[in-house]
Amino acid sequence: MRAELTHSLRQWGSAIPAVVASGMLAPVGPRKAVALARGFYRYGPTPAMLLAVTAIRHPDKVAIIDDSGQLTYRQLQQRAEAIAAALFATSATAPKSVGILCRNHRGFAEALTAGAQLGAELIFINTELPATQLQSILARHNPDVLIYDDEYDAVVGQSTFAGVRVLAWRDTDSDPAALPTLDDLAARSHPAPPRVHRAVKLTLLTSGTTGLAKGVPRAVEPHAIVLLTVTAMAILRLRSTDRVLVAPPMFHGFGLLSLLGPLALGGTAICRRRFDAATALDDIARYRVTVVMAVPVMLQRLLTVPTLRDGAAARSALRLMVTGAAPISPIVVSNLIDAFGPIVVNGYGSTEAGLVTIATPADLVAAPDTIGRSSLGVSVRILRADRTEAAPGEIGEIFVRSGLEYTGYTPDATVQAASKEAIDGHVSTGDMGHFDTRRRLFIDGRADDMIVSGGENVFPGEVEDWLAAHPAITDAVVIGVADAEFGQVLNAFIVLRPNVSAPSDDALKQHVRDGLERYKVPKRFIVLDEIPRNASGKVLRARLHAPTGS
Repeated sequence: MRAELTHSLRQWGSAIPAVVASGMLAPVGPRKAVALARGFYRYGPTPAMLLAVTAIRHPDKVAIIDDSGQLTYRQLQQRAEAIAAALFATSATAPKSVGILCRNHRGFAEALTAGAQLGAELIFINTELPATQLQSILARHNPDVLIYDDEYDAVVGQSTFAGVRVLAWRDTDSDPAALPTLDDLAARSHPAPPRVHRAVKLTLLTSGTTGLAKGVPRAVEPHAIVLLTVTAMAILRLRSTDRVLVAPPMFHGFGLLSLLGPLALGGTAICRRRFDAATALDDIARYRVTVVMAVPVMLQRLLTVPTLRDGAAARSALRLMVTGAAPISPIVVSNLIDAFGPIVVNGYGSTEAGLVTIATPADLVAAPDTIGRSSLGVSVRILRADRTEAAPGEIGEIFVRSGLEYTGYTPDATVQAASKEAIDGHVSTGDMGHFDTRRRLFIDGRADDMIVSGGENVFPGEVEDWLAAHPAITDAVVIGVADAEFGQVLNAFIVLRPNVSAPSDDALKQHVRDGLERYKVPKRFIVLDEIPRNASGKVLRARLHAPTGS
């Protein structure tokens, strides 16, 4: 507890100059001050309030650059207001929920803001769900309004969804639909909906790597937003002048924060509907990007772009690369530092708990495998099986208590998630980890991914990281396979670097033996073109089918 308090006091202290430097507290004239007060009054503690305030402070700054061009804060605010008014006009009462099924473009921000202006629950839907899962999600949540890209039109049409449908993105070569688009609604004129009195509920979906994605609803209270903002200020030092490449999918918690961060400060968010590493590097140079937000697999792909070394001068404005949402190999962290400098930040969290820890550039230079120290308002404990606290260096289960209250999953008629164990307000994350003597947190693996081979416990992550350090390998995943003699044996799935011949199994086994215990050596190595992952970069282990037998 004493270490947690010391850490919090240091963060508060370091955040004060960062908040001042961000431009959030810059003085405004009387007219803008009155307009700001109206924004607070009209939209309450919601994302809509954040955008309204920024539009008043920085009306002519570019808010978003996407595949359609650019949009200023004034334009974004005006369009969102018109869209909210048009949706309110469709019925006698405001929609109670708005589902958002959009890739990374301005339509996502407009749908988010308009829904918040209506005081509606915002349901962020995974754009990578297979058709059957998407239809199940729509049936379970049944939003009053669904705003989605036209690529999902056939799936939505085949579902039982009967609410209001609005297209956020329509490809120019697609057939004109009778459905209204966000552009149509933005061009209409209707009376404004009633003001919002309370925080809106944000429902994010879990990753769904082991089944139907679960909904995690919460009304984000102002104090939680303040603590999250202060943590971001202390570590990231975001500013109103930042140009942020927002690469993670915006429906995900990390992507949502990546978008809201610059929009709340008056920065510029640069996004593409689909991530491409070469395009991202070009955007970084063209728009003089200062902050990159990306999941680990995206940063890993940046390192493979042939022109990476050629444009170092063009990337001189870049001062931060922030990653999270999935594990990142320490060798990838080290390679990023070599290519871009000591600017990498790694965050750890979950849909249920929010942002838990964050590793600074200095942390990652010293220990590339750390996920850092706890965020403000977050308490992290490592507990043994008997639920006593583990000593530094001792592996145990990670329990977290955060400012974002977790009240359980969205009820489902057919799938009920088991309640999570809670101890003194701390909830298990399902991860195993340890602290070092500086109270930096390290992840050793998922509790349910642990492999017991010949009576020895093996966490796949350690073996994966060691394999990823091999000069011929760019990605690796290890799973346990049933074995008559050992109970389980390890099978490794590897992705080779371009134009590199596959090393022999014996050579790879020797590589693992050189750094790890013999019982951690995989029995088989299977070469894949790509490791199956979800949109946030988490490995879909169920899709890995290893050969059976000895």
